[in-house]
Amino acid sequence: MSIEQTEIIEGIRQKIQSVKIRLQEQQDENDQLRKEFEALQQQVQQKQSEIDELEQKNQKLSLVKGIVAEGENKDARIQINRIVREIDKCIALLNR
Repeated sequence: MSIEQTEIIEGIRQKIQSVKIRLQEQQDENDQLRKEFEALQQQVQQKQSEIDELEQKNQKLSLVKGIVAEGENKDARIQINRIVREIDKCIALLNR
């Protein structure tokens, strides 16, 4: 081989080595981004659970406000009895 061919081959080898290094760096960065993505997905799920819990609490508070706002004991008792019956039905379904 001539000196010129040897230099060309060496240049190609250096470029291949450079590409390998950049590929490894990109793979490492990709792995890191996947981990961050998974962590963010978990955070989103946690926040969604918190939102669901807060919505349930809000519904309960709205119900209590509705009962208290009515002012009449008879209507409040009727609503409470209705809620208790619904709870009893749920418990019965769970016991099956």
